[in-house]
Amino acid sequence: MLVLTRKANEEIMIGDHIVVNIVKVSGGKIKLGITAPPEISIKREEDPQKFDERAKRRAAGETQHGEAMKVGGQNYNKQAVKAALI
Repeated sequence: MLVLTRKANEEIMIGDHIVVNIVKVSGGKIKLGITAPPEISIKREEDPQKFDERAKRRAAGETQHGEAMKVGGQNYNKQAVKAALI
């Protein structure tokens, strides 16, 4: 495991196409912004079952296109960038 120390507004790049931005550090919590290509799934550990359900819906063609996602105060189109704030 690689352990890094970063401050707010600093970034970490994973490979050539995944960027992790430290959005905010406050009260023992860290907000991360993750930008990755659409084919990379970004998962959180809290409820892995929800991810399995979404993956099944995507495989069945039930994904909604054109939804906007807010990252770091800016709106992004899910088709262009897959991002998550954790």
